[in-house]
Amino acid sequence: MTDLISFHIYRTEPIRMKGEQFTVYFSKRTDGEEYALFAVNDSNSKSWRAFYTPEVASDFEQSTGQKLEKEVYKVLRSDIESGII
Repeated sequence: MTDLISFHIYRTEPIRMKGEQFTVYFSKRTDGEEYALFAVNDSNSKSWRAFYTPEVASDFEQSTGQKLEKEVYKVLRSDIESGII
């Protein structure tokens, strides 16, 4: 049997790109083992997701001074702009 993994959404952001409205969900697993960004358009016909661990986020911030969630968000925007999703 598969375990149910729950995420706590700590922020949502609407974005409008290429004539479509998307909602981005910034979330963290309730057990603290993973972060995730989920995005879905208003018609639920397009979606995108990315996952990373707290350790990777911490290492990224220490080496670059930037929050990893901001960089992942940039990748999402780029994927929408280029038509990947």
